[in-house]
Order: sequence, then structure tokens, then C-alpha cells
Amino acid sequence: MAAARTSQTSRVSRWVLVLALVLASGACTYPLTAEPPTASSSTDSQTALPESPVVDFFAHEMLNRGAPAVVVQIKVRGREWSQAYGSQDVETGEPVAVTDRIQAGGITQSMVAVSALKLVQEGKLGLEDPVTDYFPEIEQLLHPPGPVTVRSLLNHSSGLPDAPEAILKAMPPKQAIDMPFSIQEYLRMAGTVPWTHANFQLFRYSDANYFVLAAIIEKLRGRPIGDVLDSEIFVPLGMNHTSLAAEPDRDARDMIQSYEFIDGERINASQPEYLVGSPAEGVISTVGDINTFYAALMQGWLLTASTLREMQTIGQEDHGLGLQRWNDECTNGFYYGYGGSTWFASIALSTSDGSRQIAMSFAYPSDTDKHIETTDGSGQPEFEQLREVAVAAMNGLC
Repeated sequence: MAAARTSQTSRVSRWVLVLALVLASGACTYPLTAEPPTASSSTDSQTALPESPVVDFFAHEMLNRGAPAVVVQIKVRGREWSQAYGSQDVETGEPVAVTDRIQAGGITQSMVAVSALKLVQEGKLGLEDPVTDYFPEIEQLLHPPGPVTVRSLLNHSSGLPDAPEAILKAMPPKQAIDMPFSIQEYLRMAGTVPWTHANFQLFRYSDANYFVLAAIIEKLRGRPIGDVLDSEIFVPLGMNHTSLAAEPDRDARDMIQSYEFIDGERINASQPEYLVGSPAEGVISTVGDINTFYAALMQGWLLTASTLREMQTIGQEDHGLGLQRWNDECTNGFYYGYGGSTWFASIALSTSDGSRQIAMSFAYPSDTDKHIETTDGSGQPEFEQLREVAVAAMNGLC
């Protein structure tokens, strides 16, 4: 295990060196007056941005490593550069399109957090309230050693154990990937894992936090979490290619295919049963729809200004209430968004006014050991590289 971590660290370090060389060769010289790219851009010459050398280099590097596809959309004050690399389906060789759908992964949490914070705005939910006020079942399912607040769920400081460890002990990875989990079933599995500490102020990433939040939202709204996101976010914003569906749609013509080898067998992990409907990782979307969501959020279309400030209040590990934060070198401010890793690595960053944005995603090479225990992206050097590239590209858009 230690040797593996050393290898991953060295791979990231080598990538940082290569990234620095690309930046030095012109990736930061990204003037809005430059000539736009030709056929590869999905936008017309009047509104297109020039291509991002950092993103372009990274995308080709991922394809060389075996990634089936990479998609990206960058937006700056009404101008856009978007590009798709690779194949939607490696079996058919169908070229990928920017409008093709991907697993949004942890970006799901920003959307669920918005729905929770809408309830806070309406006075139906309190950030400092104990979860037992709304979801008393947490006592039987997760056996918390002390009070858990709504805020601590949103910023991953509750200490809740997560389910993957228990799931992988109970069944082999292939069976686990093909196993659907309801909210109650997922939390019951998480409840079999011991709590590692009783200090509820420490950051500990756990998808279980957002399963509990979804259970609260469903109780207070009287509808499934996917329907709530539809009515509160996806439909009002015209996010027509985004859903948190209760059933998979693997045969859809616009779904990028992702694969993994398990026990010598290649498994289609584009919409694994394990993630279908997950309020922590399960949204299916496009890079365009993801940018639409974060722009609307930052520009005040989804929450009041005071609630958005609360959402942006950062605790440990640069996590807020369903948001992550990165330094914005252009303004000495911050980018907000989220990144996560399933069988896709996805990330989205937006300036605090929504004027500059990037959303990127790629399907992992099929020989990457993903399974279900690394859905937060930890330990995946490719995800760390994606994050570095996204931040570097944004800092080149001043």
C-alpha cells in the first residue's frame, strides 16, 4: 500500500512538471482577442474562445493512457470553447460529442445541497438542528455516538461512516457494482462500519451524509429526491440533459460509455446500479448543463444572497456546504464548484460572479482500479491532474 502511494505521488509530481512546461510554452497566454479554433469548437467564430493548450494537452494525454473520452466546456463572459475528444463507445468507435452525458459524481452534492438550503430559507429546516428532529431513523440505521447536525452533513464534518467498506466485505466488486441501493439500504450498510471518532468537527468525506440529507428532503417535500431536483433546478434552468433517475438508461445514444476490468472481465460502468439514484454521486449530466447550474447558483438564481454566502462558508479541506473552493489568481478571490470521481472524473469551477467557468469530465481508462471505494477521487492521480488542469485553465482566462 505504501509503495502504491509513493508511485501515485511520483506520477502526480511528474505531471506537475509537465504542466509547468506547457504553461510556460503558452498556456497562460490566453487572450480573448486571439483567433478562435477551427472545426473542433462547437461554437461559432463570433463567440468562441481560443482553445486552452493546458486542457488540450491533458485530454490527449488521457486518451494516450486509454481513457475512452474527454469532454470540456469553458465559458468566459458569454464566450465559449468546448471540445470532445475520443469515442462515445470504444466498441463502436462512435465519436464523442460535447453534448454527450456523463456521471457528474460529487457535483451531485452541490445540487442536493441547494435543495436542502431552499428548505432552510423557507424555515422548514435548520442548519444547527439535530438530524433526529427530521430523520429519527438515523439512530437505528447509523448509531451515532452523539448529536449530528444538518450543517455537519452538508460539510462532511458529521463523522458518519460510509458504506463502501461494508459493501465490499459483503460481496465481490462485480456484484457490488450491479447492486442497487435505496437510501435506507445504503445507510443500513454504512451503519455496520464503526465510527472512527466522536469529534463531530473533523472533516471526513462520506457519501452517507448526502443520503441522510436526501432522506430529510424527501420527507419534507413528500417526493423522491430526483423529482425535487427536477422541479427546483433542472427544469427551471433548462438543464434538459440532466437527471437523478431511479432507473438506468444505459442504451441512450448520448451516454458516454465507461468500462472497468474486474477479474479479467470488462464491465460497463457507465451507469452502474450502485450509483443509480445516488444523492451523493448519481446525477447524469453534460458539461454544458453543469456550467449552467453553477452560473445560476453564483448569480443568485437559486438561493438568496445570504444563503449563498452560507453555502460558500468554508470549513476544513476547502469544503463548504456542498461546495469546494480553489484560489482564483485572477482576482485574488476564489473559484467555487465541486469535483468527484466515479467511473468518470468530473470537475466544475466557477468564479463567484459566474463570469468564468469550466466543466470537464473524462471516462477512466478501463484498466484503472476504480470499484466503489474511491468515489471521492482520493488516491486517483488522474483525478488530481484533472483538478490541476481545471484550475490552471481558469487562471489563464483573466
